Amino acid sequence: MRIQIYPLLILALVTATATAQVSLKKKAVVYIGSAANTSAPATVDAKKVRAATPEWQKIQNTGIDPDSARGKQLITKMNQRIRKAVKEVADAESRDMVTRNRDMKDDRGRQVVDLTGLVVSEIAR
Repeated sequence: MRIQIYPLLILALVTATATAQVSLKKKAVVYIGSAANTSAPATVDAKKVRAATPEWQKIQNTGIDPDSARGKQLITKMNQRIRKAVKEVADAESRDMVTRNRDMKDDRGRQVVDLTGLVVSEIAR
């Protein structure tokens, strides 16, 4: 008895595509979670969140070049702070995926919540 692999492979691909819950743009920034299995997606405005960090404020206020060694150190620290704040807020709000606000499209009609204000507040704490 010979098993035909191609129909099984096609079935697996169709099933995987059907279970994708949100679509992400190319080069999307996903702070936490996965588009493949999200049931409670959320977004943040990356510019507003970045502007709330002390690291970005220091870069802007003192004219540090973001591509310099010091600028890269500050941006690394800023990104760590943002991810931590996003995770804290997402956990508190029962959100299982958070991405930048224009990087996601919900394919299943769920409400995608904007967590920007809460994340900015968490950063300010």
